[in-house]
Amino acid sequence: MLKDYLEKLKEKINENKKLTLIIAVGFLGILLISVSEAKSVKQEKQEETTTEAFQSSNEQYTAKLEEKLTDLLSSIENAGQVKVMVTLKSSDENIYAVNENIKNENDSNSYSNNYVIIDNKNEKEGIMLKVLEPQVQGVAVVCSGGDNPIVVSDITDAVTAVLGIGSNKVSVSKMK
Repeated sequence: MLKDYLEKLKEKINENKKLTLIIAVGFLGILLISVSEAKSVKQEKQEETTTEAFQSSNEQYTAKLEEKLTDLLSSIENAGQVKVMVTLKSSDENIYAVNENIKNENDSNSYSNNYVIIDNKNEKEGIMLKVLEPQVQGVAVVCSGGDNPIVVSDITDAVTAVLGIGSNKVSVSKMK
């Protein structure tokens, strides 16, 4: 029964060229849809990888900063055991080369920016001038000598000098 049906269908397809064209276009549509789905999945994976790399980069930067601060602050007299936590306000920022074009010489606000692009192995990339490190939002320090005002002052001074942040962004507490 199925065999007979398939044979009749095959005969109709061979006889009717419009039907053949419609079936071919249908298969082509299915193929295009599956290719576009594969591309979108690939793009999503690339975006996830980029986000993970970004988060990993910030976490590594923070961990390195905390480690260096812990080493420094534990060497302050009477500080004792020290734990440090650093929070970031922003991530690192890439600064790219830009051509500025003034459209109207009489109007100082009339200009446009065009990024300087180079072609590297058929991939276009902007010329990066510099990378700005992430901005520190605040630092919490917990130490054994956190109840001594002199130690608190010394730690606050050290952190503000090293990171270039205000003393209101540094908290020093006694460890339990």
